[in-house]
This record gives sequence, structure tokens and C-alpha cells, in this order.
Amino acid sequence: MQASVVRCSASLARLHKRTRAYLNVARAATSDPLWNLIQRLRWDSEADDWTDRALRRCGISRDDYLRWKPAVFSPSLGVALDILDVRQTVLRSAAHDNSAVPPWVLLALACHKVRTPSDAQDHLLKLTFSKLNAIQAQYKPPLLVLTTLSLAHFGIIAPMRPLVDLFLLHTTESCLFHFNAFLQALSSFSRSEEAAKLALTILETMTSRQIPLQLHTYRSLMTDRFVTLQLTKYLRTRMTHEGVVPTADHLEAYLRIFSDHGAIHEARQYLRAIQEYCNDRASAFHYLHNLLQLEGRKRPQGSSIQSITTHPRHHPAPTTFWSGNKHSVDIYDWTTALVSAANDRKITTSALLHLFENARAKTKVFRPTVATYTVLLRGLIWRRSYPEALRIWNELVDSGLTLDRKALTVGVQVLTRSGHPQDAFYLLDLFSGEHSSQSEPACVPSRSSEPTLAPTVSKPGFLGIRARLSPPSSPWINIIVINEFLVSLLRIGRPDVVFKIWDNMTLLYDVLPDDVTMNVLLKSALLAVKMDRESVRGSVAHFALQTPFRRRWAASSSVLDDSDDGKRAVVVKDIMASLATPVRPSVVGIWRGRTAADVARDIFRGMVLGNWPRMQHVTAPVSAVRSPGKEGTPIAPILELAKSLVVGLSHKAVTTTSQNEKVTGGGERYNVTHDSANQTENILGPGAIPSVHPSSSTFLAYIKLLGLSSPSYAHEIPLTLAWMRHLSVTPTRQLLSIALVFWAEVGLRGPIFEEWAEKGGYSEYGCLENWIAEWVVSHGKGSLLKDGDEDVRPTEEDIYKGIRAVARMRDRSFGRNAR
Repeated sequence: MQASVVRCSASLARLHKRTRAYLNVARAATSDPLWNLIQRLRWDSEADDWTDRALRRCGISRDDYLRWKPAVFSPSLGVALDILDVRQTVLRSAAHDNSAVPPWVLLALACHKVRTPSDAQDHLLKLTFSKLNAIQAQYKPPLLVLTTLSLAHFGIIAPMRPLVDLFLLHTTESCLFHFNAFLQALSSFSRSEEAAKLALTILETMTSRQIPLQLHTYRSLMTDRFVTLQLTKYLRTRMTHEGVVPTADHLEAYLRIFSDHGAIHEARQYLRAIQEYCNDRASAFHYLHNLLQLEGRKRPQGSSIQSITTHPRHHPAPTTFWSGNKHSVDIYDWTTALVSAANDRKITTSALLHLFENARAKTKVFRPTVATYTVLLRGLIWRRSYPEALRIWNELVDSGLTLDRKALTVGVQVLTRSGHPQDAFYLLDLFSGEHSSQSEPACVPSRSSEPTLAPTVSKPGFLGIRARLSPPSSPWINIIVINEFLVSLLRIGRPDVVFKIWDNMTLLYDVLPDDVTMNVLLKSALLAVKMDRESVRGSVAHFALQTPFRRRWAASSSVLDDSDDGKRAVVVKDIMASLATPVRPSVVGIWRGRTAADVARDIFRGMVLGNWPRMQHVTAPVSAVRSPGKEGTPIAPILELAKSLVVGLSHKAVTTTSQNEKVTGGGERYNVTHDSANQTENILGPGAIPSVHPSSSTFLAYIKLLGLSSPSYAHEIPLTLAWMRHLSVTPTRQLLSIALVFWAEVGLRGPIFEEWAEKGGYSEYGCLENWIAEWVVSHGKGSLLKDGDEDVRPTEEDIYKGIRAVARMRDRSFGRNAR
């Protein structure tokens, strides 16, 4: 219990730091004494002289302070909301002149009482949406900024679009400060395409209102974890239009982003600007290293370091590398060379290791750092040289170097892919924060097949993690690390462990799933079902689920009682036991007593309908020809004939209007600009996972799950496309072609009947094609696809590729030459 408190406190320190920084800037920008009072209200204090002076400066009476003090200093945000409701009820019953909650109370609660994801996604959103209209206009933007800071800290992205709409609606004063502060808060989100789209929306509004962008806001928006290429191009255009002179940090960010996205000409332009800007030769050389690393990712064919990085007017001397001004070689040079070699896919594993070993043996200055080992390990993982990667990882552990987050991530990948997932899980457990405050591990892997909870330290086979590694003083495992572990588990065919970690992710690592996590979960569910279908025991187990005397399967250590102090240790022991043996379980596709595909489908549907409750009113643009579950019945052809005849005869008189509604209906995108009071209760519904905003790749994984797991689920594909459209998720050609292939299985009639339907204009397949075409065209006119963007409507060639792709999904031997 103490460890959880320490882990939570360490995580909240970053949020408190950002909040204090905002309070300081707000005080300087507005000269409002209220910000001094709010900062003071973080600690409970009696009405001393300092508090009295602060209250007088803000015009707050002592009685008013005492009336709302119990809410401000309540133990939790949930308790504070209850106190506010009671206070307002009492004031209304007493016919008080002003029963509204004062703004200083709301701002203090938003600053100091958000401590958990539940506080942010439940209580804070309720506070913001229910009280926003009741406070003065000048305090509405700060409340929305503070709410965004908390949501970004916990990665809760789903409610951000209505918050952005409210911010644009209510921000009419001090626009320069509020808009820049909101953008900086929004940039706290980690790797979110939706957050970048929202930032573009705000930036376009700032352009229309002629609100300038401050230099530090440019820098915040161009952080590596947040930026997208589209956003970067917009920022560059805006900076040029406003005549802003970029700093060295801005130039470095432009160089990194354009190189990482393959825009190498723009990258070279900024490299030259950096070299002219920087008087410090070491700084320019550092930027040059970044360019080499990032260009190597996009240009694997170029194996010549000099051809990539040499300045066009200064050729290096034979004894130097790529900088004509640098006459000695150091560890940074060797690391950069190793980056280039690791990213050059033509270089073999032996050649890459030869470069590393020779440099270490023959060069005194080559003392590998954690970054050097990480680069090498990533190159070996890409080449699937897992035994060699495991040897290098052990060298890193034995070297005594302090691991960083990137090294931990690559270490987890190496251990899992080389056949030691138990050690990878133990490594994560060691760095999860539980060990930050406890001297002994919660679970120690041993040589035996059964893991034991023990205070003793043992070396599990080749790796004595506890003996050779020291966990950080504060936990820094984030969802990116967990996602890489889940992907590695998926690669080695252990979807059952993915399910267990999904069920206990917050308990184990104090992180929330994101879009990538959802993507991995959907793929794991599909893989689990396919694995069970290929085994006799798996097929029998799935058949038994449909019988009235089915076996009760365990819930995979899923939902445990929150009051159980040892619940984390129980979960860790269960997962360690699952990973202790290299032999996979005979049945991996049954999760929570149901098929994994059913559970994953329910999780995804619950996420969409819970994050956006108004999506329940979205309907599918077309209907399947055959009802779910009746695709293979003996009388299906007769029913199809009768339905085709009836529909064909009555089509002109009855169905013209309905079919037009199907083609054009649902065209409006999901609009969350509503009265905030109406959103209070329905901002999140049952099953919501507000930290997930599905992307096109996640929807593709879901469509594959629907099409491959059960014929009945293929009926839901048009509704899934409608969800994408209402959420403004841009589709890809691959997604649309695969969706049409699956839809053809339930939306196409027999050849003769389908020909009648096409001529009569009531073909469900043709209607979906028309609906997709109209969707893509509407995207082209909107803000998601600009002029010059690729048309994503699938062609006949794309459909053919989709057919082959679906065939390979169902039969891995499809298309292979028989021997």
C-alpha cells in the first residue's frame, strides 16, 4: 500500500509542476491576486495574516471563505463535489442572494485535488461541465486549461473535443495568454493524433482572430512525443507569415521532425540554418548527429555516412568523419556511425556486431554508453537476431550502466523475443515503482517452473536482474514501454498474457491504455481465436462454451476486490506462473469465460459508445442481405430469392427514400458543440476508456476481428465505418478495401439476384460503395484531407489486394507454391 502511494506521488509531481508553472504565468499575465490565493490554498491553513491579506485583495469575505473551506480542503475531489452540492442546496433553500460556487473554489479544486485517473475523468469533468456557465467569463478559460492539464497528464483524450469547443466559445478576453496556455496544456498529451488535430483547430482559430503564437508555444508544440508532420508544416508556415525568427531549439525540432517523416530536403535546409545559427561547434555537431540518425531511418539504402551528412561546400578530410571542423573521434562519432549501420538494412548482423566489437577493442575512446547499447540492440531486434541481442543485453546489464526508459524498453523486447518473457515481466515489475519503496521484489523468478513470492534473491537462469540492476528512485514506466512488451508477447504467441495485463494494467503499472494498446488487444484476441481453431483442445473448448453444460472458465485473474491488499502480488504471481514454462497453454482464446473475440468486441464497442454516448444514435448506412446467424441455413437461398423479388417489385414505390437516406444519411460528422449543461451526465458512459481515441489502424484491427472471428459480426462493419466518419477518423485504402471484402460476404446476393439489385439500385454492396465515395469526397472538402492529398477510394486493384489479404488471414499457406 505504501508503495502505491509513493508511485502515485512521484507521478503527480509532474502534474503539480505544470500546474504551478501555469499559476505563475497566469499571475504575471493577468495581475489578478486570485492566483496567489489559489496557490496558497494547496495547503490547509487557518485564517492567518497572510490568508486574510490575500482574501482582502481578492474581495472575498471571511464568512465566504469559511463557508467553502470544507470543500477546498476536503480529502478528495469526490468528497468536495458532494460538499458543494450540499452547500448550494442549503443556500438555495435559504433564498441566499448568490448560491453559485465562487470561481476561486473551482480553480483551487481543479489545481490541487486531481490525484487519480478517476478524479480526472469523472469528478473533474463533472465539475467543469456543470459549473462552467456559473462563473465569471474571465475564469472560464483558466478552468478549461487546468482541466486539460490533468486530462493530458493521465492521457484521457476522449473528452477533449468538447473542451476545445467550449474553450473557443468562451475565450474572448486576454486571448493571447489563454490561447497559448491552452495549446501548451494540449501539448502535454503523449503521441496523440487526436490532440494534434485539436491543436490545428485552435491554431486555425488563432489565425482567423489574428492572435499571435508565442515562441515557447512553438517549442511545446514541436516536442517529439506530440508533433505530427501536418502540424509542423502549419507551424512553419505560420512562423514565416508572422515574421518570427526561430531559435536554435526551433531549428533542431524542424530538423528532427522533417527528417523523421522523410522530408529530407527540408531537413537539410534546417541543418544549414542550424550551422549558421550556432557559434558553438559542438551544438551544430550534435544536430548533425540527429540528422544522421533520423535520415538513416527513412533512407536505409544509403550506407555511406559521408554522402548523407557532409555539408555540400565542405568535404571532410580523410581522417575525419562528416564534420570538416572536427579533427578527433569521440564516443558520439562512434555512436552515430553505429546508428547509420544499424539503420542500413543491407548490413548483416555479423557486420554490425563486427563494427561494434572492433571499435571497442581497438579504440580507446569507444566506451559504449546506454545509448550505444540501445542503438545496437534495436538493430539486432530488427534483424531478428535474438540470441546475439540477448548476449549484448547481458553485457549492458553487467556493465553497471544506469538504464533509461529506452534501454528498459529494448531490454523487455529482447528478453521476450528471445524466449524469456518471464524475465521481461520481472524486469518491468522491478522498475514499476513497487520496488522503488520496497527493498525486496514482489515476485522473484527462479529456475523452477513455479515462481515464488520470496524475499530472497535468485538469478533466473542467465539473468540475475535483482543482483545487477538498481531500480530508479521514482517510477518512469509509461504506456509506451508496456505497449512494446504487449507487442512482443503477441509476436511470441502469448495473447493470454496480454489479456491478463490488460485487465490489471493500472494495478500493475499505474498507466492507462491508449490507442496502440487497444490495437494490440484486438490483434491478440484474433490471434487467440485462430490458435484455438488450429488445435483440437481449443476447438473442443470453444464448442463447449455453446453447450448448456459448459465449463466455467476462470476469469484470467481479472477483476479482483479492491479491498484486497495483496491483489497486486496475486496478479504478479499468476502472470509469472503463466510465463514460467515455454509451452503455451492448450487453450488461449477463452477470456473471462467467453471467447476472446467476443470480449474484445465488447470492449471496443463499450469504448466507442462510452467515450461518446451520442454515438448510440449513429446508424449503419446499409443493411446485410442475410440476417446474423442465418448465413448458412438450408432455406437461405429460398429466402434470398423471395426477398429479392419482393424488394425488386416494391423498390420504386417504397424504398427509394430509405435507400437515399442510407447513402446520404449519417453524413454529418460527430459534433460535440452542445450546451455544456446537457453534457454533464453524458460525457462518459458505461464501458468508457477515455484514454483511448481510436485511429485508422485501430479501426482496421477491429474490422479484421469482426470479419474473421464470426460471420455474424461482419454485419457490423458498415456501422463501424459510420463511427469512423462521425469521429472524423481518416480511412485508408487498405481499410476500405478489406471492409468491402468482408461486407461482400454478407452484403452480396447471388449473381443473378445481385445483378437485379444493381439495375434496380438497391444493392447493399453498391450502396455502401456509394456511401464510401460520398464520405471520401466530404473529407476532401473538409479539414482532414486537403488539396493534393491522395484519394483513398479503393480501386479494383485495391479490392483484389484486399481479397488476397483476407485469404492469407484465414489461411497462412494461401498463395504459396506447393512443394
